Amino acid sequence: MLESVWHQGTGLRWQGVQSSLRVLPVVPSGDSADAAALWMACAQLQQQGYPVVVLDGTEQETPALPGLQDLLQPRLGYAHTALPADTGNPLSVATLPAARGMVQLQHKASVTGTRPLELLYRYVRNHALVVLLAPAPLLVGMLQGCRQAPLQLVPAQSRNVVSSYRALKQVVAGSGLMPRLVAMRPADYGLDPVLKSLSQCALRHLQAEPLCEQFDPLQPRHLQRWALQCLEHAETVQPPQEMAAREAAFSSSSPAVWSH
Repeated sequence: MLESVWHQGTGLRWQGVQSSLRVLPVVPSGDSADAAALWMACAQLQQQGYPVVVLDGTEQETPALPGLQDLLQPRLGYAHTALPADTGNPLSVATLPAARGMVQLQHKASVTGTRPLELLYRYVRNHALVVLLAPAPLLVGMLQGCRQAPLQLVPAQSRNVVSSYRALKQVVAGSGLMPRLVAMRPADYGLDPVLKSLSQCALRHLQAEPLCEQFDPLQPRHLQRWALQCLEHAETVQPPQEMAAREAAFSSSSPAVWSH
């Protein structure tokens, strides 16, 4: 329930309140093992003092399972209020259904001329990292103005190569960003054929070779290193007031342009 997540750890707020926020967009593979590994990586970050919230765009909000959509509704009393981070329980990763909320954020962003992630900031600013987990068509709209490439988890089954390439192509076409491909496989597995096929398809048809990574999430050191890499490569979102101040400073320092 949203209420239980909302009240967890009140008073145990992330030290980075009003600091920059990291957002990690992820295209899921559909494999349950990959979803579990992503959750373990989030738990690793929380154990190291980086509170994480997962906004799950593969799940729709419902009355029984409220989520991001409900945070965006002023009538529910959450407007301008941030979801508190539960720093007292590192193994409890806050996860909210977010499919409807992501659609609403994108619509509001198009109306106001604001990036979706800037609109999202106020609700999740108590966290160090926000994971946006969503299918490519939904995730693309959240990537407006992003500079860091999203992650795309690579499924283990070769029959999913075509659908995975379609998702990769949607991300590139909709955002201009080439996803970083991640295959989670046993240490002795060898080069993953699906990862190789996806990379070759991108190079052949899109004339761009994606960055690829393969590691064993059951190896603690591998998982910890990947978790920190996720934090490092995530998109940085500045507080709205800081962003406005920077833009104003840039405008005042820019030379005037005269038209004739």
